[in-house]
Amino acid sequence: MHVTALLSLLMLGLVLVPQRSYAQEEQKLKIQVEVVLASNKGDAVEPAELNKMKETFQKQNFNFTSFKRLSLETLELDAQKTTEVRLPNGVNASLKLLGLKEGIATVHVDIPRQSAVDVELGRHGSVYQKAGKHVGGELILVLSPPAK
Repeated sequence: MHVTALLSLLMLGLVLVPQRSYAQEEQKLKIQVEVVLASNKGDAVEPAELNKMKETFQKQNFNFTSFKRLSLETLELDAQKTTEVRLPNGVNASLKLLGLKEGIATVHVDIPRQSAVDVELGRHGSVYQKAGKHVGGELILVLSPPAK
């Protein structure tokens, strides 16, 4: 009797596990990940597209004078695994898609020595996340929808 019950549970598991994984496979998100060094050393903004970021920071009283893009890549996040982004300060940022509903993605961002946060990312705009100190400035992780 125990063998029959065990086989029934195994068969149930074989039926349920693939259905659950198929549902999660549909949850994928392309995301642009940019690493920017913000500092008060000089006043260079490289590339010029970072002027928008500089203005946003100034409006929120984060008065960095220099912004420099260190990396830019497009990644595909999914709900089944964590995606790592190597930062120039020697740590890895971990990104994981938690959910996607009505065009709004919830992404879990975990950076060592920083607070882990869940951020919401829409079809437009960017989310800025502090990513630690680096060569006299602050690393900022910029999450955005992919450029078209």
